[in-house]
Amino acid sequence: MPNSTRSVVEEYFRLLGSGDLEGATELLSEPIDWFTPGDTDLIPWMGSRSSHEQVHEFFRQAGENMETEKFQVHRIVVEGELAIVLGHFQYKVKATGKSFASDFALELRVTDGLIDRYRMHEDSYAISLAFLT
Repeated sequence: MPNSTRSVVEEYFRLLGSGDLEGATELLSEPIDWFTPGDTDLIPWMGSRSSHEQVHEFFRQAGENMETEKFQVHRIVVEGELAIVLGHFQYKVKATGKSFASDFALELRVTDGLIDRYRMHEDSYAISLAFLT
């Protein structure tokens, strides 16, 4: 199991990219301090999560409602326990057929070999617009 901040974060994205949600979840602490900003009335999987079960629900709902068109990590910057992941994504909302894209900065903290803080910074307004009919 990886233990440095960089190796944990790289392994997390490798596992997610290969579709191994169980393996990726093993790299998250429980409880986890997880927050993805957004309109939780319109997009119910946004908001706070604290357990593995809730993180699985986040990915399940996102997968049921959106298709990934592009997801790219451009850079991972590490300073001690903190990692900032910079990238770009594009998704298509299944219900509306609308696509949205955003650059993102993901703040992760790794403590004792596990990700214990997850903060996504993205264009939540553009995401909300894509869900409106």
